[in-house]
Amino acid sequence: MTLNRQVFGFIIVPAMLASLTLRAPAAPVEAGCGNAVDAFISLPTENSLAVLARLNQDDCWSVVGPSNPTLDRLNYWSERGNRWAAQYLAKHLKQLDGGNLEDALIALGQFSDHDMQRLLLFADKGLLSKRELTHALTMLPLSLSDNPRAQLDLLSARKSKIMGVTRKDLSEQRTLALNAINDFASEIRSKNPGNRR
Repeated sequence: MTLNRQVFGFIIVPAMLASLTLRAPAAPVEAGCGNAVDAFISLPTENSLAVLARLNQDDCWSVVGPSNPTLDRLNYWSERGNRWAAQYLAKHLKQLDGGNLEDALIALGQFSDHDMQRLLLFADKGLLSKRELTHALTMLPLSLSDNPRAQLDLLSARKSKIMGVTRKDLSEQRTLALNAINDFASEIRSKNPGNRR
C-alpha cells in the first residue's frame, strides 16, 4: 500500500508542476498594454497614444481587437471627433473584419463630419487605403438606412466639408472622396426617384 502511494506521488507531483508551468503570468508587454489601453480608451489623448506607441501599438492591439466593448469605446470617441482615437482606429482598420470593420468605417465617416481634413490626411499618410477612405465616407449610420433624404443630406454635408479642404497635398484624396460621394449620392437617387435633391 505504501509503495502504491509512493508511485502515485511520483505521478501526481510532476503533473502538478507541469500545470503550474502552463499558467505562467502574462508577458510584461501584454500586461503593460492592458493598463495603457484602459487609460487610452478612458480618454484618448496625444499622451495616452504615445504610451501605446512606446509599448508597441501592434502588440497592444491584441488587447483591443478581440474586445467588442473596447472597440465600441474606440468607435464612440472617433464618432465624436477625437483625433487620437480615430488615428488609432485607422491604423488598425486592416485587422478588423465583418461587423467590427463596418462599425469602424461608419465611426471614421462620422469623425470626418468633425475633421474632414484629418481623415483625408490619414489616407495621404497611408493609414487608410483609397478603398477604406471611400467606404468610410459612404458607409452611413444604420439609423439612416430607411431614410434616403437624410442619407443625401449627410452626403451633401460631407461633400461641402471635402470641398472646404484646400491643402494642395491632399488634392488626390479630395478628388477621390468627392467622386465617391457623388457616385453614392447618384446611386441613392436612382433607387429613390422621389429624392432628387
